[in-house]
Order: sequence, then structure tokens, then C-alpha cells
Amino acid sequence: MAKLRTSWKEKLLTTAEKNKLPRVVEVNEKMSKKWGEGTCVIPSPLEVDAVMKSVPRGKLITINRIREVMAKKYHASFG
Repeated sequence: MAKLRTSWKEKLLTTAEKNKLPRVVEVNEKMSKKWGEGTCVIPSPLEVDAVMKSVPRGKLITINRIREVMAKKYHASFG
């Protein structure tokens, strides 16, 4: 029997469930060399998708702006 394809929506949901996302983590020593001190948010793919879809047609959002939005939402130092 042929295997049915998994939709992107299903993949986004399974990734979030499998990795227990979203979550806020303390920055460890290895990360602090690059990012600095504080906390980091690891958002679920569905949340990132929602932010990207909220951008009006013909406008642009950068990855850094998405990180800022997620960090603000979860009261973290960065995303």
C-alpha cells in the first residue's frame, strides 16, 4: 500500500510536539560567546509561520525581526 504524504501543517505540528516547543532556555557558556547573556526563546514552527503570514503582501520581514518578535512575546533576551 502506498504511503500518504505528510502535509507541511502536520510536519509543523509534529516538530513542535516532538521537541516540546516553544520553550525558553538559559544561555549556556558556548552560546554566550556568540549571543551574550540571558535567555533564548526557541519558538514552535507554527508560531514562526504565523508571524511570516502576518506580513502584508509585497512587504518584507527579516529573520532578525522574527527573532525580536518571538523574544518579546516570551520575555526572552533574544530568539
